Amino acid sequence: MNDEDRLTVVNVVASTRVAEELDLPDIAIQLNCEYEPEQFPGVVYRVTDPKLAILMFRSGRAVCTGGKNEDNIHTGIERMINDLRAAGITTWDLKDVEIEVQNMVATYALHYPEDYEGLQRMDTQELKEGDPLAGLPRKLNLNNLTFHLPFDKVEYEPEQFPGLIYRLDYPKVVCLIFGSGKMVITGARHKDEILEAVQIIQDELADLL
Repeated sequence: MNDEDRLTVVNVVASTRVAEELDLPDIAIQLNCEYEPEQFPGVVYRVTDPKLAILMFRSGRAVCTGGKNEDNIHTGIERMINDLRAAGITTWDLKDVEIEVQNMVATYALHYPEDYEGLQRMDTQELKEGDPLAGLPRKLNLNNLTFHLPFDKVEYEPEQFPGLIYRLDYPKVVCLIFGSGKMVITGARHKDEILEAVQIIQDELADLL
């Protein structure tokens, strides 16, 4: 199983602008959207498939969240513009709308044993040398990890948060590493940046994985 197979993008956040100005009260009525200006200054437009939430603001800007890839984001923005126009609300042409990914959040399994039944055995009995699962660590020692990563880029305070926080300079992402071997990467704008961060961490922790 390669790195891309172990990686799951769980959220893509993107921003755009679709008009010079939007009449939010009118949009809320026409499209039956959530709008509570005393609590939040934007209209919440929801897409069911793919499951997205798009926040529209008076300035004409919009923020889309919940996508699993960039295609989801483009589909949601296009659907929103079509609905706005169908309701008689002026927007820019779709071809003139620029969509920029602001953040991608992904999970990655540093340990990914395919034999889950065997993994369960590992928790209930001692494995003998030669067992294909014998080399699989049951848990990452996060205290030990702090000595293998640049100390000025790492935060680990288990009393406050169960994961180790590792901030990379390039690509500029934040990685949350947990004792289970699960890792959450956030701050990337492209999937390639996430894969690059994964490779860097694997190289730095090669002796421990």
